[in-house]
Amino acid sequence: MELRDLKAFVTLGEVLHFGQAAARQHVTQSALSKQIRRLEADLGGELFERNAGSTRLTVLGRALYADACTLVAQSEQLARSARDVLAGHAGTLRIGFGVATKLLVPAAIARFRASRPGVAIELNDLSTHHQLLALAEGRLDLGFCRLPAPKGWPVLPVVRAHFVAVLPAGYQGVAGLADLQEKPLAILRRDKAPSFYDQFIHYLAQSGLRFQDIQYVNDFAAGIATAAAGIAWTLVPSSTTIEHPDVLTLPLGEADASWIIGLIRPPGNDNPLVAPFWQTVAELADPALTGLMTTGDGAAARDTP
Repeated sequence: MELRDLKAFVTLGEVLHFGQAAARQHVTQSALSKQIRRLEADLGGELFERNAGSTRLTVLGRALYADACTLVAQSEQLARSARDVLAGHAGTLRIGFGVATKLLVPAAIARFRASRPGVAIELNDLSTHHQLLALAEGRLDLGFCRLPAPKGWPVLPVVRAHFVAVLPAGYQGVAGLADLQEKPLAILRRDKAPSFYDQFIHYLAQSGLRFQDIQYVNDFAAGIATAAAGIAWTLVPSSTTIEHPDVLTLPLGEADASWIIGLIRPPGNDNPLVAPFWQTVAELADPALTGLMTTGDGAAARDTP
């Protein structure tokens, strides 16, 4: 059974006139008759009663007409949906992000969907490590990740972040991490955010500082709560919301204490929504970072400030 034969049946069933139906279908009356006979053969019975003066639906034709109309309408909607997806006006965009872009990402999505309201956005709050895995496996289209990106992946730097030390309120007079070497430290477990943990270890190695009393927490909120309770100080990204009255904050401004978050994607992604969203983010990104990189270079992992 062919879709064009169903369309011929629906059109003829509407107008009940071979000449008018053929004109609507842009075929000859002979071709239309062949389509109807072919469909009747597929269905096992006649759909129309034909005589010199009129054309009428048979019992079988009346019984099947509504279902045929539904199938034809669904096929036409399917074609429209395909055109919308290919034109970037429909479909789903799967985006990974983390705490560093919690302000940028909603702003970018709102601007993007203002011109493409039919697009569905699927957001995934993941660490850089887990975003990279999802991107490589095709489970994400785009990710806001700590740079550098894997070698050869397109990159758009968007935000610079840095470490902030969160201290118990009783730690008055602390001027830098050197004053905290004898204090207990609560740090996020590596499996929760490998890139953050590795950046911290690199920072400590560059600073020459050593901390002996280290405990681990499952998220940044737990680290802040630990500091508020006076148990240990902690380290969080600068984008973390810190509103507890029983803590002090100490931003760290050294080059090794900061990093860049970029929008990245694996090569070969054919989702037509990627390019327009990329452009939207470029309009909102930190202009000081524009043009810093165009593709990832895995070898530059420690050269990125």
